[in-house]
Amino acid sequence: MKIAIVRLSALGDIIQSAIVLQFIKKYKKNIKLHWFIDEKFKDILENHPLVDKLIALPLKKKKFFQTLKIAFKSRAENYDAVVDLQGLIKSAIVSRILSRNNFGFDKNSLKESFAHNFYNQKFSLSYNENVYVRYLSLAAFVLNTEFEPKDIKLKQAIFEANNEVINQLKTKLKFNENSKNILIHVGSSEENKIYPKTKLAILCKLLCNHYEDIKIYLAWGSDKERNLAYDILNLSFEGDKIEVLPSLNLDELKAITKISTLIIGNDSGPTHLAFAMNKPSITIFGATWDTRVCVQTSINKSISAGKKFDKNIKFKFDRSDFCIVTIDEEDIFKLVKDLLKEIQK
Repeated sequence: MKIAIVRLSALGDIIQSAIVLQFIKKYKKNIKLHWFIDEKFKDILENHPLVDKLIALPLKKKKFFQTLKIAFKSRAENYDAVVDLQGLIKSAIVSRILSRNNFGFDKNSLKESFAHNFYNQKFSLSYNENVYVRYLSLAAFVLNTEFEPKDIKLKQAIFEANNEVINQLKTKLKFNENSKNILIHVGSSEENKIYPKTKLAILCKLLCNHYEDIKIYLAWGSDKERNLAYDILNLSFEGDKIEVLPSLNLDELKAITKISTLIIGNDSGPTHLAFAMNKPSITIFGATWDTRVCVQTSINKSISAGKKFDKNIKFKFDRSDFCIVTIDEEDIFKLVKDLLKEIQK
C-alpha cells in the first residue's frame, strides 16, 4: 500500500502533522509513505526514517507551472490513497491531482471550506478540535481504523537530531552539559504571538538569579527576531549566563533542541518541535488557543492569557489581540521551577 501525505506548510504545522507517520507505520509497517511539502520547509523532513519519499513543491516561490508539472508526474506513483492534512484550497488541488481517491475534512471542518469540493472521501471533525486529534483522526479514517488518545502522549520522538551536528554545535557553543541549559525562542510568525521583550528579560533575570548553574540561549529566525534577542540580552544584564545563538539551520535547530534541558517559546514551530522530540517545554499563548494547539504532559506545559473561546464558533485568529502581554513573567518563572524539579526526579 502506498499513501501520499499533503502538508505543504508552515514549519510548525508540518512538525505537528508528522505525528501521523509513526501511527500509520505502526498500523502496517510495509505501507509506503510519500510526503508532499513546500520546498522552503523540506529540510525538516529530509531523510526522515518514516518518510519513504519526500517531494518538494516550489509553491512559496510561486512557480505554479513547475508545481503542477511535479504533481501530475507524481500521479504515476498510483497512490492507494492521498490524505490532505493541510485542508487549504492549494493543498486540496494538489491532492486531487495526485489521485481521485483523496481524503480530507468536510466543508464544516475546514478553514477554507471550498477545499472540500476537491476530496473524494470526507471526514467530519470540528475545526476547533485539538490539531493532533484532527490529524490522527483523519489518518485513522483513511486506514478504516481508530486511534487512542494515548497515542499522542505515549508517542516516540517524531524527529531525531544528527549526532555529528550535535557534536559540532556543542564545540561551537562550548556547551556545558552539566548546566541547566534553557533554550528560549524569542519570535513567532505573528507580532501578537510574541511575548514582550521586557517581560522576557525579567524572566531571564529571575532564572539567572535563582540558578547558579544556568545558561540561557536565545534563538531567533529572522533579522527582526535577532534584534529582539539582543534587546533581551541587553535588558537582562546577566553577562555570560545569557547568549544569543547564531543563525541555525533546521538540522542545528533539532540539535540544540535535543541537548537543551528545557525549551521556552511562543506559539511557533521551533517550540512545537520540543514536544515533537519529547523534550521538556513551555509554550506561551495569547491570541491563540492552547488547548487546540498543544497536548500537555508531565514535561510539556503551556501558559496562556486565559482568553475564552467558544468551542461552537470556528476559531479565527485575531491579529489585533495582544492579550499575551497580560501574562505575568512570575507565573512563567514558577512553571519553569516546577518543570525543572519534575525533570530532576
